[in-house]
Amino acid sequence: MFVKQNKIVEQICEIPVTLGDISESIFGGINTQNGLLHRLALPEEGGSDSYYLCEGLCSPVFIEPEIIYPYVSGAFSEKFAFRPSPYRFMLPYELSTAGKKKEYNVIPPEELKTKFPMAYGRILEFKRKFLHDTTPLVSADYSIKGRKFLEYFNTPKIIATEGYHLQAAYDAEGNHVFENGCGIVLKDPGRYAYITAVLNSPIARLFPSICKSKMAYSSYTAPAMIKRFPIVFPDNRLTEDLIDTISSYLAFLNREKYARDYGVPDWLRELTSFYEQISSLLVLDTYFVNDLDPGLLNALEENIHPYAGDMNSEDSDSILNALYYIKQQILEASSSEKCKFNLGLPEILNLPSSSEEF
Repeated sequence: MFVKQNKIVEQICEIPVTLGDISESIFGGINTQNGLLHRLALPEEGGSDSYYLCEGLCSPVFIEPEIIYPYVSGAFSEKFAFRPSPYRFMLPYELSTAGKKKEYNVIPPEELKTKFPMAYGRILEFKRKFLHDTTPLVSADYSIKGRKFLEYFNTPKIIATEGYHLQAAYDAEGNHVFENGCGIVLKDPGRYAYITAVLNSPIARLFPSICKSKMAYSSYTAPAMIKRFPIVFPDNRLTEDLIDTISSYLAFLNREKYARDYGVPDWLRELTSFYEQISSLLVLDTYFVNDLDPGLLNALEENIHPYAGDMNSEDSDSILNALYYIKQQILEASSSEKCKFNLGLPEILNLPSSSEEF
């Protein structure tokens, strides 16, 4: 018998720990509407590393790549990994080491002219040509709103955005510029993989219902909202280690999907879907009943291990083969047990019912 959705929501609302409790900071992105700071497109073919196309203009733009950063929007941020974006964002800021607290400050015009003359010339030209302003360039011309973002720039973080559902990707370098969505810096760096998996799990589909009475006009990824996201950690380290490892698999698989120029083959979609389902099963089992079939849990424990090589290796075929082999081993080891997920959760979670085999 299925548990009613409102009962599940009530149960989740009773969870005392929230994402805000375990986070060092949750903050919105920067305002990228300043006309003197450009969103730049990479050329489709050829060109040097400093050759870009200013959005809305056809002419090439030459700017020092040191102050150009990858840009993420809802269209390019999906589950676990960022879809490659053709856009970069000009950010003429520099780390200040004067105080104890890390700060990024706008580079003054004269210093910008010396260190990054192409960027200085581009900003000045744009100011005069398009804004019809012939006054000298000042720092305020190309400053941005979003100081909290700058405080945690180049800091590992989760970037959560709204797509069809709430979705989260881990930014290990911390250098992605984003406007919509929010950045999440955790107190415990070892929890990033698990929290990313939770935010990508079916729990996130219930989050709008949890926040409905508190929403006002905010989006679900507004910092004030997402701080309320309920967090439950596994009772045992094994489950969390499994989720962490599967998260690394999914980050790799999604990068592979996004790297395909001619469509994603069905086998890769199925492989990704398989590991997403396993991750969701483990997260939901943690949140609700700790009643995952022992046969499936044993199969996962025996086969799911951190990849011995580099998940960012160029030899992607060998990694894909390894992940496919692991999938087959899990299916073979658990098939005789007819492993089931013994929760009567409704169809809104898109999971098999207790009458369906894994």
